[in-house]
Amino acid sequence: METDILLSIVIPVYNVQNYIGKCLNSLKTLDGRIEILVVDDGSPDDSCEVIKNYVKDNSNVHYIKKENGGVSSARNLGIALSKGKYITFVDGDDFVDEQYLPKIMEYIQTLDFDLLCFNYCLTYDNHETRLNDLKDEIVNLCDNAGFTWYIRQNMDEKIKQFCLNKVYKTDLLKENKIEFPVGQSVGEDFLFNIEYLQYCKKVVYKSDCLYHYYQRQTSVMRTYNKKYTDHILKYEANLKRIASKSNYTISQNDILYLYLKCWFGVINQETQNPNSEDGLNRVKMFMNQSGLKDIKIHYSDLDSKYKVYKCLVKFHLTIPIYKLLKKRG
Repeated sequence: METDILLSIVIPVYNVQNYIGKCLNSLKTLDGRIEILVVDDGSPDDSCEVIKNYVKDNSNVHYIKKENGGVSSARNLGIALSKGKYITFVDGDDFVDEQYLPKIMEYIQTLDFDLLCFNYCLTYDNHETRLNDLKDEIVNLCDNAGFTWYIRQNMDEKIKQFCLNKVYKTDLLKENKIEFPVGQSVGEDFLFNIEYLQYCKKVVYKSDCLYHYYQRQTSVMRTYNKKYTDHILKYEANLKRIASKSNYTISQNDILYLYLKCWFGVINQETQNPNSEDGLNRVKMFMNQSGLKDIKIHYSDLDSKYKVYKCLVKFHLTIPIYKLLKKRG
């Protein structure tokens, strides 16, 4: 009799030959109710050999090879091939706590939820920072919670924008054709969460710190990404696509609010642009195309940080701040 799969773990892999072994070892289990889908996104290094050696002795680990298409396409393939009732994601250069699998399996079997969120650690080569933003809590959501709750009430700040500290219900993903946006290299997890929460009714927070998010000095987030500003500006099209699927009428205020939250990130990213003039022009482009140049939104529940952003934008200090940070950098 075939064992029902309760949990699918999708691991996208690209050039992580020095890390994937530790990642897979941390997920090692004899529990037949867990499947691990390692999706090799056309990695040109020796990640493949490390994974294949591991698969030999671990029947619940499955190796999938595909042409390079980016992390979103790798995760989407994992979702399509998954058999578990629930699904989660682990990056190939990260690893999990020894309580990760026991705790998640316990919660799957004892709690009713559409989304499970837990704490994680930022792991550096010589130290670790534990983030304890979440306390044990259950939240029941209204319709269209991706927009009305996640964006407007700043819940993305609490439960974080990425998918690595979350467990999703597979049926909700497949029935509603929810995928990571392919070609979007900035905020793809965030957009995925917004869309998922449009159909989500119950979120469970757990205080356990279960995931080790490794901070590589050479990671994409630590280098200048010339597509960053362009992909932030794609948020509007993506948000409208998500809203239309769930028959939600998205307001321009929702879009402006999200762009306001991205404001400093764009400035900071463009200060790393080796071409100062190009960086300046791209900041100006962001302000014009996002609509922030003439911001008039009124949100009484803005976090203090975003209230400051709004004031700086309103008083036309975007360019002076960019120039100041560029000069200091």
